[in-house]
Amino acid sequence: NVTGTLATGNGGTGATSFTSGKVLQVQQGHITSSFESTTSSSFADVSNLSVAITPASTSNYIYVRADIAYQLYGNSSSVYPEGEVRLLDNSDTVHAATQVLQYMSSNTEYEQSGTTLVRYYNPNTTSQITYNLNFKAGSGRFVLYGDGHSAFTKPTVITAMEISA
Repeated sequence: NVTGTLATGNGGTGATSFTSGKVLQVQQGHITSSFESTTSSSFADVSNLSVAITPASTSNYIYVRADIAYQLYGNSSSVYPEGEVRLLDNSDTVHAATQVLQYMSSNTEYEQSGTTLVRYYNPNTTSQITYNLNFKAGSGRFVLYGDGHSAFTKPTVITAMEISA
C-alpha cells in the first residue's frame, strides 16, 4: 500500500514514461594524432577516427555531427587547393559531404578553417552503427587537424546521439 513517488536506485529517474525527443545516449570520438593529410584525388578513410552507437529501438533517431578543422595548402602545385570530406557509416552510406576550395595568391600559401557535417535520420535498426570520415584532395594538400596538434584541442570530432522517437 505504498503511494507517491518511489525511491530510485543506481541513478534511475523514477519516471514511468518518457516523451519523445529525449537524448538517450551520446558517443564521441576525435582524431587522436596531430593530423591526417592527403594529396590523393581518391578518397581515403581517416585512419584513427570512428564512433559507434547502438540504437535501443528501431523507431529511435540518430543525430550525427562531424566538426572538422582543416587546412588547404597549395603544396607548391596549386593556387586553388581543394578538398572534399564525407561522413559515412559502416555500410559505406554517405550521410553528409562537403567540398572546400580556396584561391591563394601563391601555390605555397595555406588556409585554416572549419566546417560541419550533420545528419538526422531513423536508421530503423538496433544493430551497432559505426561512423567515420573519409577525404581527398582535388588539388594541393588537404589536412584534417587532430588532438595532438599544438594549436588545437579535439578539433576534428564526430558526435552521435540517439534520440527517442
